[in-house]
Amino acid sequence: MTSRQAHRPRHLPSNTELADLFQKLADYLAIDGQSAYRIIAYEKVVGLFRVHPTSVAEMALRGGLRDLPGVGQAIETKVLEFVTTGRLSQLEKLSERYPDGLLTLMYLPGIGPKTARKLWDLAHIADIYMLKQACAEGRLRGLPGMGEKTEGNIIRAIQVWEARPVEATRARRLLAEVEPQAAHFVEFLRSLPVVVAADYAGSLRRRRSLVRDIDLVVGSHDPASVMDAFALLPELESIEERGDTKLSAITHTGLGLDLRIVEPAAYGNLLQHFTGSAAHNVALRGYAQKRGLKISEYNVEEVKTGTRITCASEAEVYGR
Repeated sequence: MTSRQAHRPRHLPSNTELADLFQKLADYLAIDGQSAYRIIAYEKVVGLFRVHPTSVAEMALRGGLRDLPGVGQAIETKVLEFVTTGRLSQLEKLSERYPDGLLTLMYLPGIGPKTARKLWDLAHIADIYMLKQACAEGRLRGLPGMGEKTEGNIIRAIQVWEARPVEATRARRLLAEVEPQAAHFVEFLRSLPVVVAADYAGSLRRRRSLVRDIDLVVGSHDPASVMDAFALLPELESIEERGDTKLSAITHTGLGLDLRIVEPAAYGNLLQHFTGSAAHNVALRGYAQKRGLKISEYNVEEVKTGTRITCASEAEVYGR
């Protein structure tokens, strides 16, 4: 056992936590006016950590973190400090110097780190609420380099920020980023001898440009074996819920993942249902109802006779 592994903490930070940590550090360094090269290096690491499929913290403890492109000794040291202690001394020093609200302030359109720093140094404006108050009282106009026009631009930026939809704060990923991860899971599932069919469904299968999570559907006579094998994948950060045929997990890239398993004879029903969309499924149920049928994720039922028909393929569902 290495000395790093001997000091392994009970809870390892996720890749998302580490990415957020380095983004926050990069933002503070930008406000502090430090080297652009260091800030860029940290921001590159943020992107790298967010998409890495296995645990970055585990890699650091094993001594393999510097195998990743752009990760040098300084970054490795900071990751290990946070992984083993839950703290990052440089970040703590910067957060004592500047209020946390400045990090949000600098992302307002037209603000940036230099203006955020100026607002703090000259007017002690520490967050968006205080900035909004200063605008309402006309206090920005008296600051160097800030006139009535600048004040008006900042007011409009605050209005845009406050009017943003709630969905905008919920993480979505580009299709091109999520699909390779989903394809990897599908390839693994299809490699299991007990799996008859497997695919990803949901918005990913519908080719939406932005995707929030991964939905996986499987046809198998032995769901327990599928669950046991899948739960051991190193790409899974945590298992949130596990039943006989359902599993919910979080990947190391921060994506939610749902796995559903049915008998192969009903695989088409499950795939159709979880591909969606919700509006399409509502319309399909209405279409089926007019023809004396009920459709669900499990089967197609003839209402008069109670006969339930399972479909091994999606094409059979639509054919029926």
